[in-house]
Amino acid sequence: MDKVSTAGRTPASGSRAPGFRAPGPPPPRGPRAAPLRAVVAAPRARVGAASVASFVGVAAVAALMGCGGTVRSPTEPAGGGGPGAQALTFTQIQNGIFTPSCAKAGCHASSSASGGLVLAAGQAYAGIVGQPAQEEPQLDYVRPGNSEASYLLKKVRGDPDITGGHMPLDGPPFLSSQQIAGLAAWIQAGAPHN
Repeated sequence: MDKVSTAGRTPASGSRAPGFRAPGPPPPRGPRAAPLRAVVAAPRARVGAASVASFVGVAAVAALMGCGGTVRSPTEPAGGGGPGAQALTFTQIQNGIFTPSCAKAGCHASSSASGGLVLAAGQAYAGIVGQPAQEEPQLDYVRPGNSEASYLLKKVRGDPDITGGHMPLDGPPFLSSQQIAGLAAWIQAGAPHN
């Protein structure tokens, strides 16, 4: 059996793995050693600064994701009512979205409903939940439990596969990402008439 040299090993204390070598002798001291230490230390400083900058960048992205749930590209449609989105009630949708943004003269008011879709109070729920979309009959305006198969949500998000324009047609401003997420969460929750 070959004998392994023990030179450079720490005393046998049982706490070091075989082949471990203790650090070499301390760096030279004196005026001639200073430039060498400066050259050796400089790359460490650059790596340290780069590491800190990378960490700060990753931390910033993580913080943004914590605030908004996901980070989206500027062209990606806003919220789809994913996990954690607070569902609006139908009353909130009617009073906060349909009445001020949709049920206006020339849009979706009962007297002049564009495309036959009335979003006025007292008529909107029956006209959208489980009803085929006029522009895309394979989709319902609102398909309870399935926000991605709900044409109304696609229209207010401005999805690229819609027919016609992003709603509300007189936007911007369009609906906020919170309104869209709340609408989507309401649909996912079964579109209750609450």
